[in-house]
Amino acid sequence: MENNNDAINGTTLEQQQQHEAQPEQQAQEADVPPTRFEVELEFVQCLANVPYVIFLFSQQQIWRDPKFKAYLKYLEYWCQPPYAQCIVYPNCLFMLKLLNGFMASATVNEDGLLEGLEELPKVLQSQGGQWMNEMVERWST
Repeated sequence: MENNNDAINGTTLEQQQQHEAQPEQQAQEADVPPTRFEVELEFVQCLANVPYVIFLFSQQQIWRDPKFKAYLKYLEYWCQPPYAQCIVYPNCLFMLKLLNGFMASATVNEDGLLEGLEELPKVLQSQGGQWMNEMVERWST
């Protein structure tokens, strides 16, 4: 009798099994951690959000860590064509280059922290809105 109902509904046993397996498959996919590519892509694209960059550089003090400077420099590979094609928010590449430009002049002090960037959070706060407007203007033409 069930087979007749299935035939009437237009579903086969195979389709039902696939449908029943979908939640299980989705649960398994949810347990898989993101790849390094996905994590780096997400972080780079977050740089298009000027308020986030301001928060990152003014609240977290992460910008004083030489490892962060090296990480930002490493992420410049996203500017290359095969990777840049994955970018949804191209403004992030402008911000990445801008931040690396600021970081280039920093030196490591005796405590192992970057020096010469004390003004960076203030510059981001005062100029961030203008940069965002310029980025939007550049991409709209």
